[in-house]
Order: sequence, then C-alpha cells, then structure tokens
Amino acid sequence: MERQNRHSILFVLCTLLLISASAKAQLSHRNYEVEARVHYGYMYFQNDEYHSALGRYSRHTPSYEFSLHRNTYGEHRWEVLHNYPSIGFTFYYSGFGNDSISAELGKVFALYPFINFPITPSESSQLTFKLGVGVSYLTNKFDPKENFHNYAIGSHVNAAINLSFEYRQRIVERLHWVTSAGLSHFSNGATRSPNMGINILSVATGLSWYLTPPKAHIDKKLRPKNYLFEFDGKRHFVTDYQYTLGFKDLSQQYGTHQYFFVHDLAANFMFQITERDRVGMGVELVYDNSDKITKPDWDLYLKPGLLFSYEMLLDRVSFMFNVGLRNNVPLNSKAFGMLFYQKVAARYYFNDNLFATLAFTTYDIKADFISVGIGYHIQHKYYLPRYEKKRYRSPVFPR
Repeated sequence: MERQNRHSILFVLCTLLLISASAKAQLSHRNYEVEARVHYGYMYFQNDEYHSALGRYSRHTPSYEFSLHRNTYGEHRWEVLHNYPSIGFTFYYSGFGNDSISAELGKVFALYPFINFPITPSESSQLTFKLGVGVSYLTNKFDPKENFHNYAIGSHVNAAINLSFEYRQRIVERLHWVTSAGLSHFSNGATRSPNMGINILSVATGLSWYLTPPKAHIDKKLRPKNYLFEFDGKRHFVTDYQYTLGFKDLSQQYGTHQYFFVHDLAANFMFQITERDRVGMGVELVYDNSDKITKPDWDLYLKPGLLFSYEMLLDRVSFMFNVGLRNNVPLNSKAFGMLFYQKVAARYYFNDNLFATLAFTTYDIKADFISVGIGYHIQHKYYLPRYEKKRYRSPVFPR
C-alpha cells in the first residue's frame, strides 16, 4: 500500500513537471507558479451525539497538495486594492492514515479554486491568507449495511473549504519556500445524511517555482488619482435583496428519504468603508420544511433573523460573511430563544444591480444547508451636510 502511494505521488510530480515545461512558452507573459506541499494534521470532530463513534477517527494524518496559481501584478484595479493577491487551483489528497479504522472514511480527493491575499506588503517575504472553496470526492461514505460506523459523511461528492495563514520566503528569484497552518473542511451541507463533516487542522511546508521570471508590479503612480476637486459632495450606501433556495436530507436521523426545501429571503443595508470593503446589517426570514419533522409541535415555521454583514469586493466577484441570531422558538410562543449562526457566500455580479449567490449556512460551526439564489443590488447616493462639503472644496476649482 505504501509503495503504491509513493508511486502515485511520484507520478503526480512528474506530470506537473511535464505540464510546467510544455506550458512555459504559453505562460511567459503571466506570473504563473507551480507549488507542492506536504501537510501533517489532526482530524477533529465536534462534540455531539456521535462523538463517541467519531472519536476514534480523531488522529494525526498526512496529506498532500499541488497548486497552479498566478500572481497578479496590477493589471486590474482590484488587484492593487488587495495588494496583488494570487489566484489559482489546488489539488488536495489525503488517505486519512491508510489503516483499518480510516478505511471506513476511504480517501479524499479535492479540487478547489482559491485566492491568496497578502497581509504584509513585502515581495521577498510575505504573510498571506488563503481562502479556497471547491469540490471533493470521498471514496467511502455511510452505508446502513456495509459501512454503518461512518457517521461522518453521507455522500461521495462534498464541498471542500480551505482556510489558512501562510508565510512565503523568497530563496532565489523564481523559487519560494512556503509554510502554512490552517483548516481543511469537507462536508455536503446536509444534502445527504449523516453529515458531521471532516475537519483537518494541519501545518504544511513546501516549495513554489515560477515558470518564468516574475513580472514586476505596475507602479501605482502610473494610475490616475481622484483629486479633491473631483469629489462631487456625494457619499453612498447600498441595499441588496436576495432569495436563495437550499435543501436538506434527514434520512439517517428520521428514516425518511424525502428532501426538504429551505427558503431564505434576506435584505442587507451596507455602507462602503473603502473601495474594497462594505459593512452593515441585515434581516432575513427562513422557512425550513424540515422543521415540520424536527419541530412537530410548532404552529408557525417562519424563523426571522438579524445579522451583521461584511462584504469583500474583488471585481465582479465578492465574498459575503454573515454572523447573526435567528429565532429558535415558535413565533406565537411567549418564550424567547435565539440560535447563533454563520453564513459564507460568494456572489457574482452580472451588472451593477443583478447578482447570483452561492451560500453555505452553519449553526454553531456545524453545517446546516447549502443554497443558491439571485439578488438585486441598489446604490443610494446622498449629499453630505453643508459644513462637511466645505472640507472638499478646492481653491483651484471652487463649487
């Protein structure tokens, strides 16, 4: 088994070298890098009703990752605003230890696009934050007859999420040493049950190699600036309205093979704090059909919520992060009960107003449902009070 794994890793490395050699001429005008890392991590499971069964999966395990990514250099405005991030794809593999117990989980193969944001501005040594979201395939899943001990995953195809902090150190012009610490998460978002998910906390080290000599950043001074006299005295805030549809499967918990739809209607009120950030608050109303089984004593299944929002703007793409409180008791009840929840969403803006969204909602860091939807974005401009407008008047171009 170990010999087969070694041969597989050697085959992947040789393939990457061949790809890099053949692509060198085609990619000469871009800052492309190939990267390989070895991870060593700890599989962590939350303390819940399945903890006694999943506790035996908590162990140290190696994993491997190979990436192709491009370092931006200021070709677009958003690249400058985010300190020239890198974007690319990562292939991830783990055998979960390759022993009799982890054989219940099988192996995981993941492919996810990512974006890596520099935290420190230096080009020779950088601290960065990596965010990756994609798909994964687990070779084994829960089966009531053949694999009934596996309470972690109920489907072969799952979402893959990677969050990590990285340190990159230049060795020579085209070679970097990389080390990182982060979390890899695999879950199907309750589309199949069981869905406890797999969490791997790991540290990693590896090397990254530029296919061609790196292209320098475009000088920021060459970009046009907005001078004070160009300011028209207006500020703006935005409101957006969205509807998403998700679904759940509760077959393992309740013995029903029916899918339950989750309807989510939300509105956000956001202020633009920089060219790349928005913050604000929102409200939402959720109708979860699975509550008819999990909460049969309820009379009204609408669940309102209040949330805090942060949106990171890239070009047409943005990432929305929400944390909030949602009602967890019947609306006609005199009792008071709220549930803390989190939501991470990716948006794609078709134009200045219309956008599509893919959202991942969790309760207490536990996956609840994945949803897709559409929304409408409105920008509202308003004039500053007269005493504030005076600050922006130019003696050269008076108003």
